[in-house]
Amino acid sequence: MTFDRPGFGGSDRRDGRTVLDTAADVAALADGLELDHFDVVGVSAGGGHALGCAVALGDRVSGVAVASMPGPLDEVPGAWDALDRRQRPAADMSREDPPRAARGVERYTQRWLDDPTTFLGGGTPDDRALLADPDSGGMLRADVAEALRPGAAGMADDLVALWMPWGFRIADVPPGARLWHGAQDTRGEPPFRYLSATLPACRARVWPDAGHYGVVRHWREVLTAD
Repeated sequence: MTFDRPGFGGSDRRDGRTVLDTAADVAALADGLELDHFDVVGVSAGGGHALGCAVALGDRVSGVAVASMPGPLDEVPGAWDALDRRQRPAADMSREDPPRAARGVERYTQRWLDDPTTFLGGGTPDDRALLADPDSGGMLRADVAEALRPGAAGMADDLVALWMPWGFRIADVPPGARLWHGAQDTRGEPPFRYLSATLPACRARVWPDAGHYGVVRHWREVLTAD
């Protein structure tokens, strides 16, 4: 089961949200489903939110799996340098004036509303192949279109939350997290090196021929990992 973070799809926006705030939403969803214990999975930007749930919800989270995720800018060596150069001014501003940063990012991301492909990018050979495939590419474009259905504000809030301090340290995550990374995803390399070395008792794997969207080819592996 998946859910929309605030401002995406059918979920109302929440100004000023942080990565750690996601845990309360997940707990409320689990309560509604009468789940005492559950696993959490996060991909790309969702990875930090998944780790935050593991920290905040303690024993209620049975396991956590993350793939192709960025790391906290204030903790991961090289994370600032790995940012897209167009994002760096807003990332800097997010530390001083998060609402202003979010407004600036929202203006920048308006172009994604008309063409979701501009968000997906597809710079690596494997990512381009996935986007060219009618099934996987169509699914990814439909996911982005649905996420941006209410507008670009939710995406802007999400990016600002990732650039701000996450509210926990990577070493605070309970032991045993599963971590995956596509070897072609060069921007994800600094976070992967740090996360694999810092997450307690982390079990990490590199997909040799995968890019940022490698999880599309490896969903079964991620979802069935113990």
